[in-house]
Amino acid sequence: MQETRRRNSSYISTQIQKFLRKTSIFRRLTISFLLLIALSAAFITFFCIFRYSDLLQKKIEHTVSLMVQNAALKTQDVMQEYEELTVSFYGDSHLIRALQENASLKETPDSPLYQKNKSYIEKRLYHASYEKRNILNMQLVTPYCQYYMMEENGYRRGGCIRNLEEFYKSDFYLLPQEKKGYPIWIETEKQSSTFYQSEQNVYGFGNLITLCVGIYTPVDREFLGVLIVNINLEAFSDIWDGSGSSKEGNAFLSGRDGLLMSYSPNMQAPSFPKSNAGYEQMLKNGKGIVENTVNGQPVLTAYQRIPSTNLITTYMVNERLAFDSIYQLRNLCLLILAFVMGACVFIAYFVTRSISQPVEQLISVMQKVGNGQWTERYLNSGNDEITILGDCFNEMADKTNKLIEQVYLSEIRRQQISLSWKNAQLDALLMQINPHFLYNTLDIIRWEAMYEANGESRVTHMIEAFSRLCRMGIHSGSNTITLAEGIRHGETYMEVINFRHQYKIELEKELSIDTEKVYVPQFMLQPLLENAVTHAFGDASKGYRILLKSWIEKEQLYITVTDNGKGMLPEECEKLNARLRELEDSKNSSESIGMVNVNQRIRLFYGSQYGLYIKSSPDAGTQITIILPVRNISEDMKMEVEDTKNGLSGTDYR
Repeated sequence: MQETRRRNSSYISTQIQKFLRKTSIFRRLTISFLLLIALSAAFITFFCIFRYSDLLQKKIEHTVSLMVQNAALKTQDVMQEYEELTVSFYGDSHLIRALQENASLKETPDSPLYQKNKSYIEKRLYHASYEKRNILNMQLVTPYCQYYMMEENGYRRGGCIRNLEEFYKSDFYLLPQEKKGYPIWIETEKQSSTFYQSEQNVYGFGNLITLCVGIYTPVDREFLGVLIVNINLEAFSDIWDGSGSSKEGNAFLSGRDGLLMSYSPNMQAPSFPKSNAGYEQMLKNGKGIVENTVNGQPVLTAYQRIPSTNLITTYMVNERLAFDSIYQLRNLCLLILAFVMGACVFIAYFVTRSISQPVEQLISVMQKVGNGQWTERYLNSGNDEITILGDCFNEMADKTNKLIEQVYLSEIRRQQISLSWKNAQLDALLMQINPHFLYNTLDIIRWEAMYEANGESRVTHMIEAFSRLCRMGIHSGSNTITLAEGIRHGETYMEVINFRHQYKIELEKELSIDTEKVYVPQFMLQPLLENAVTHAFGDASKGYRILLKSWIEKEQLYITVTDNGKGMLPEECEKLNARLRELEDSKNSSESIGMVNVNQRIRLFYGSQYGLYIKSSPDAGTQITIILPVRNISEDMKMEVEDTKNGLSGTDYR
């Protein structure tokens, strides 16, 4: 069963590919591109939707963050108004003096001065509370009594503290003393059990917040009492006005004991949790945005703490309601995307296989032909452009197979001609060096004969040395010679040259290698010594010398010829080095011709990375460095064409 399914699947796949091969590659690629474009458009569309969702969430978070921040600032403004009211008591010197006097008269509260001061303090409290309509009660509690709000006609307003002893132990009295005059806001439930409208009331004030400020003398900071201001929470009723609250959210003002105020409650929006869970963390963080679950609904909560208080402005948004339309659109897009992706994968697979499989076959044939299997040919099986390409390749392979014989033979002939030309160049250079040296030597002999009146012995000795020098050159032929033989050649040359000078030119040697085991081109050192004698020394005054050094470094042979002559200017040295870098000397000047010829011979035989390099400076002499490959056997500097031809013939692996 599984085999049958596999065969059916293979048959269907083959038929689909044959069907697609009946149309052109252009149409197939067009279909593919259309699918890619559609897919890209769908991707971009959905990406934008998701991006919009992300941006919308960030915008909501930013908006609610600004809302709670704005509400917190408005709350601070309201609090500051009441705090400024309490500050006015510090500037009332009459009030401070009255408190000080009554503190000293606390044992005689019925005294006229005490009653006068008390009347002033209580009327001052009443008039201060009259400035703010949301003040429920305003009292001043000293260590010995409490002062109430009192009208001019003696009628008491506001409220009172029913249990003064308990009050002295509460935060309302102790915290202001710890803050040394800084305002303290207290919003806990203890307010209802502390402040009453009268001593007879069963229930205390509700729906309020209390401001407590310690009163001190301005000079010695003596504690006089605590100013208590009970403020109706309605004072903060407009802090969310203009904030742009939506139907998905609710705004709250909360404290340590839970919710204090709710603003424009919306039934669809989240309600404030009954448990004040997370309050301590919000109080610690100060502000932020958190995502949590309230009553089984995902809620985005933004909060900000009012500085120096335990109050927190909170805005809670139902995320499901806020993103409901986005969620619906996202789900629809995901469904469409899944369907389109499936269709694209199915169509793209067969279209791609109908193109890639013939191309792979053609590539395989090309690789085999490229590896020398010239009989391989592409088997055509369609009517599209790849079929035409395969026919063209087969035709090209047939023609290439015929032409390669001609190209192979032509390359052999070209190599033969090139090698013949190099051998001719080497012969010409060798022939050019010998006459040049012979001419200079004969000139020396001529000058010596002129100065010698009867110099039979000197001339005879000079001729004998010259003859020995000639025999060395003739004996070598075209083969390379040992470095020792080349040095002996140079020494003989210097012996001949020194006949013309009153003071001998010294030839010093520092050789760190076995000169009998390394081979160098013939006539290599003599032209360099001749160049030093001719151009570096001039009249060969006393003290001239030539230092010959040799060593091996990194499989290369280094030979330096250094003189202490007059040297060259930098531009002259650079010009000569540039001339040496040219493989063929295009200049007709005879200056340094021997040195140029030696350099060309070395480069032609060993390669352009070898040769001569010159360093020189005025009045500091010249150093010529020869770089050669290390050779331990003699070589013929003439390349035999016939031998090379045999080496090029090779084997035809077709």
